[in-house]
Amino acid sequence: MTRLKNECNHFYSPADDGLATESRPGGQRMRVTSAPGAVANLTPSVQNSALATAAEPAPGRRERNKQEKLRRIIAAAQRLFAERGFEHTTTQAIAEAADIGAGTLFLYVKSKEDLLIMVFRDEMVATTRQALEALDAEAPLIDQLVRVFGVMTDYHARDLDLARVLIKEIAIPASPQTHPFIQSLMREIFAGLGGVIINGQRLGRVRPDADPVLAAEALFGAYYLGLISWLAGMTPRALFAARLRKRLDLILTGLGPV
Repeated sequence: MTRLKNECNHFYSPADDGLATESRPGGQRMRVTSAPGAVANLTPSVQNSALATAAEPAPGRRERNKQEKLRRIIAAAQRLFAERGFEHTTTQAIAEAADIGAGTLFLYVKSKEDLLIMVFRDEMVATTRQALEALDAEAPLIDQLVRVFGVMTDYHARDLDLARVLIKEIAIPASPQTHPFIQSLMREIFAGLGGVIINGQRLGRVRPDADPVLAAEALFGAYYLGLISWLAGMTPRALFAARLRKRLDLILTGLGPV
């Protein structure tokens, strides 16, 4: 069975993330991320393969200190954004809550918007995993996809103003420091959607030669287009949901004659 391919253009970094690989027709290499939510509904043999990870050398003390400091910064930003709102949270307040100087904060991020992306990455990864793990693997494929995208939309609906800022920053990130966070988030999402496609292949609902990662990109693209239109105020949510289902159905059925 083919696996997700770690080739999603600028969303994927070239670094080896400890991903299981398998050859696909034509000799190309395929990869699948090791995120539990991405393989929750697959068979045990596929899960074992997908969850295999390569051993990585332990980071040194200096690197561990940097990682711990960044975790404190992100945790402080997450708490203050929730308590005060994004607009009313200052970088000075975040630095104080993380027990670091303001100058130190800017060694890790260039702006408050950078922190927003980092916080969003962690929250959306958790949201995506929960949505995937709650799926009924035997349900129609389109219903599973609508469910996942619906959960993502519910996340954004909690704070529409914040979601608008976030989508702008993700679409065209102003700082290269956020690229790894965006890349890891997209890997997680594409792996999860690809896992749904792989499960559909196992059940005979998706043609076996379909590339799961290309399918995941197309499906997410259909969702993202509608999300932007909804957040921009051009499309009511009900119409967004209805048109998304039609777009997903078109992708799943193709443009060939019936």
